[in-house]
Parts: sequence; C-alpha cells; structure tokens
Amino acid sequence: MYPFYLGIDLHLKRTYLVLMNAEGEVIDKRRLKNTEMASYISKNIPKETYAVMEATRNWPFFYDLLEKHVERVELAHAKGVRMIAEAAVKTDQIDASVLAHLARLNFLPIAYAAPKEIRDLRQHLRYREWLIDERRRGKNRIHAVLAGYNQASPVTDLFGRSGREWLKEIAEKELRPTSRRVVLETLTLIDQLNAQIKELAKDIPLPEELKPKAELLMSMPGIGKLLSAVILAEIGDIIRFKSPKALCNWAGLTPRVHKSDTVVRHGRISKQGSRYLRSAMVCAAMTACRISPRWYRVYENLARRIGRRGAKVAVGRRLLTVVYFMLKRNQPYEEDYEQRRVAEQGA
Repeated sequence: MYPFYLGIDLHLKRTYLVLMNAEGEVIDKRRLKNTEMASYISKNIPKETYAVMEATRNWPFFYDLLEKHVERVELAHAKGVRMIAEAAVKTDQIDASVLAHLARLNFLPIAYAAPKEIRDLRQHLRYREWLIDERRRGKNRIHAVLAGYNQASPVTDLFGRSGREWLKEIAEKELRPTSRRVVLETLTLIDQLNAQIKELAKDIPLPEELKPKAELLMSMPGIGKLLSAVILAEIGDIIRFKSPKALCNWAGLTPRVHKSDTVVRHGRISKQGSRYLRSAMVCAAMTACRISPRWYRVYENLARRIGRRGAKVAVGRRLLTVVYFMLKRNQPYEEDYEQRRVAEQGA
C-alpha cells in the first residue's frame, strides 16, 4: 500500500490528473497543459505516490518525469483496462480516477515500460525498418509505372546493375516525360534510402549489458548482428515472461483458439504484440531452414502438413522458444540439444 495514488489520463496537449489517498478519497483533480506538468508534479505530488498512466504515444516523457518525483510509476495496458474501454460514461476525469482506483486495489494490468537505452535501441531499429518499407514502396512505384507501358524487366533484379541499365534505357526511349521523371527520381530516392539503411545497420546503439546476450543469440542459425539486436530490443527483460508460450503469445505467433463445448478449432496466428519481433523470427526461420539440418527437417515436416508459408511461421515460433531458454539460462545454441537430452534421459 502507498499513502497516495495518482491516475493520469494522457493526451497530446492537455492531461487530466486525479490524486487520491489510500482510502480512495480524492485530494486533488485538475486538467493541465502538458507544459505545466513538471511544475505541478514537483510542487504538489508527494514523494510517497504510486502513479499510473496508460501506455499512449507520449508516455515516455511523463514516465521519466514522474520517476524523478514519486516512489513508483507504472504503465497500464490499454486493452487490459476494460473498465475504461467499456465504460458507458467516459470522461477524462473518470478515466484518471479508474486508473488510480485500479492501482489502489492492486487490480492494475501493468504494461512493460522499457528503460531509456532499450527505447533508444527500439527507435533506431524501427526507424531502419521504416526506411526499408519506404524503399519497398519506391520499388513498387517503379514497377507500377513500367506495367502501364507493358514493360517487364528482362533480369531478375531490376535494381541491380544490369536492371538499372535496362531501366534507364527504357526510361529514355519508351516513357513519356512525366513517367520518366517518376522513375529516375524514385531511383535517386532508393539510392539515398540504401545509404541510410546501410549506415543504420553499422551504427546500432546496443547497450553494453546487452552485448553478451547478443553474442549468445548469434550462436543460433539464422540470427546475426542485426536480428539479435531487434530481438533484444523488442523482448527487453526476459524475466517478465513466465514461459516460452507467454513470449510467443506476446509476439503474436500463437494461433487463435475457438472452443465451444468439446469442439476446439485453431485459427491463424493472433498477430497481437510486437510485429517487429514476429517479423524478425520469421526472417530468422527462413535462413535457419537453409543452413541448419535440424531446422530443415522441422520445416519440411511442417510444410507437408500446413504448407510452406505456415511452416515458416511455425519454425519462427519454435526458434523463439529456443531464444527464451537461451536468454533465461544464459546458454548458447546447441544444434544437437534434443538428441543429447534424449540420450541423457535414456542413460
């Protein structure tokens, strides 16, 4: 129990705060501009306060601010706070009060608040992923322009050396001025994006305490320097997951389950959680299936039952399970781990 509880309903420009005591009596409530928050908290919020806010877009600034002034700060999981999401009457004051009451009664669904270093790493890697998406859009735009002139690339990689030579020749001879401009300027943009993506991959701000874990992950087939950083950035502290199933569920790699009486149906994966971690594990699975005999066998067995696309996702989930135990036990990857374990059990 804490003497005071502070519920905060965050918005982009203004925020509503409700401060109450351990008995639930409201001590103060007010709406403030976000620029006034620092002054108000330092002057009016006691040190012995448990503060809680929803994990909205601008939570990092207020979280760091509150950490300096109160004993405890937590993020509330937005989907978990059903009392707010399903309320018949919904106002900023009610939302802030509900958060404070949930914290006071120990019913708060807590979301993970990553440390500053992890947030910086995530932002770096997610920015790189955004640039890759922009590059993909640029390439698709060029393909769309060519399709309008019934032109198809004679080479596999349109954006390699041979493909670019052909593309520039077509642009000069076949395309009208506007289409030519779109193609050539988009090519310039793609070159700029390539340089930025390459630079970001070189300069990954991996915290020192995570470097041994990254080396650990890189012992697994399919995981290199970049994917190990993505996995560590998205997972954060592995201790927060009680089991590998919880981690896979958080990554959105577990199937949806529909159960009625004795009938159980398993659907597609939920895709709820970190799409960056999910994408990284599927990417790792595609490489592992090519270079590891163990994972090639797993992939082929699964592909016969659920198809090749589903098999890649299923292998990604199994790889994430292995990642969980590697980080939890601080052990490197072992290709023949299952055979060794069976042999030890037999002995």
